[in-house]
Amino acid sequence: MADLTKQRLSDPFQAPRASRYSAPENGGDALPLPYGDLTTVQGVDRGVYLCPRIDTTGAGTYCVAGFGIQGTVSLFDGAGLIPPGNYTLNLANDFQGKGVIATAAFSVAPDEFVEAICKGRKDAAGALIENPASLAEEMLLNLWGFTAQEVDNRTLSTARTLFSALGYKAAGVIQEDHAPQEVLQGLLGNFLASFDVDPAGRIAFFSSGEETASIHPVLLVPSREIRARREWDLASVVNQVPVLYGKNFSFLDGRMKRHDDGETAKDAASQKLYGVRLPSQGRLSLEWVRDQAVARTIQARVVERMAEPARVVEITDESLRAIQAGEGDYAAFTVPWLRTERLEEMVNQIGQVLSVTPDLNAQRVTLRLRDTGYFLTTAKLLDGSWSLGGGALLGGGRDRVVYA
Repeated sequence: MADLTKQRLSDPFQAPRASRYSAPENGGDALPLPYGDLTTVQGVDRGVYLCPRIDTTGAGTYCVAGFGIQGTVSLFDGAGLIPPGNYTLNLANDFQGKGVIATAAFSVAPDEFVEAICKGRKDAAGALIENPASLAEEMLLNLWGFTAQEVDNRTLSTARTLFSALGYKAAGVIQEDHAPQEVLQGLLGNFLASFDVDPAGRIAFFSSGEETASIHPVLLVPSREIRARREWDLASVVNQVPVLYGKNFSFLDGRMKRHDDGETAKDAASQKLYGVRLPSQGRLSLEWVRDQAVARTIQARVVERMAEPARVVEITDESLRAIQAGEGDYAAFTVPWLRTERLEEMVNQIGQVLSVTPDLNAQRVTLRLRDTGYFLTTAKLLDGSWSLGGGALLGGGRDRVVYA
């Protein structure tokens, strides 16, 4: 099941083309699929994306969206904002019987091209779909043809709640062939999240830096015959995050329209200790972000997590069991001669895999793990075999059983 879902995520999705209609200007033009609030950050007297001419009859009919939309639409051509009297909008038009799209039929021919700004798909209650998790769900179910059973509703709901609390809003336009995983990686990655396919074939969602006690390690590193050392990874420090955001999706432009140097979210104390440390590529490009407040929240979350060096534990495992781990997985390990920040022994500590380096000649695997600060915990059964005497926790204590 998991392999089948992964294959479907990597298969190219064919964008709907103007060739489906009887008299398009260019049959190869893809219909635009706008999502979120695209009414901000447009250029001066310009739209955010191009509308293809799908019917050359008369002054022409242009596709505003490759599905039905609701709300206000503004159109622009080479002369600027087009007077609304020059065209008739139909935002839910079964054009030529080929499916519902949004169209603009012109009575006066536009100058050179037509670009648009609008708000994209809405949910059944009429609310704009702009939460990144909800937008991912909308694409999975209603664009790419996945079923609700192929989406992990628990992690989706957790991500949606987190994104809502953080005020995240996503907006963008799809107007080319693509693999679903590429769009999901770009969309979720902009908001410091990711996805994976679980063994049951369900698409699950994860948010970086939001680890909780619900972490489920996929690997228990054998405690026997291992070597380990801990280090502080100075290369992991990021204490200021410049960002580009507010992309113009028109093929005539394609530029990011907004920049923030990260000054408001920088960590001054970290910069005094380690100097100014930027992301490895110098900045982040947030194609699905159009709001300054959202961009600054993302900057602050990156700096909050990365202003101090990551605690990295390197383990050499001669049992080769660790070879099954993948980057990003969580693993439990025991190295009692190392201590946590609270000076506790690292017994059943949980780390996130940064890298896996097998050496089959030497019959060993080297794991680099980021210490999450969490550990395997114990819980007591309410079976009457013990009393609430105040001397022990009901649960949440460190599991000190040393596993083979």
